[in-house]
Amino acid sequence: MLNAIPFIGWFISLAISISLAIPFWFCWTVCHLGQKYFYFLPVVYQTIGFWSCVGLFTIISILKLVLVPHIASIQNNSGKKS
Repeated sequence: MLNAIPFIGWFISLAISISLAIPFWFCWTVCHLGQKYFYFLPVVYQTIGFWSCVGLFTIISILKLVLVPHIASIQNNSGKKS
């Protein structure tokens, strides 16, 4: 949702993506969880770079905004005359 707000929302979304990418990248690459549990993936995906990880989190948030349908919709028609 923050990606819809120009500039300010983009910077906030980038900051959130960076803060989420730090522990994920550390566990995936430094702690070797990618190599240990996802050995069937190519080596490129077992040790990803930090900025690639940030880009993945950014792309996932944008795709989630675009592709996930809104499950609930609320309308208030109490003030309108029919």
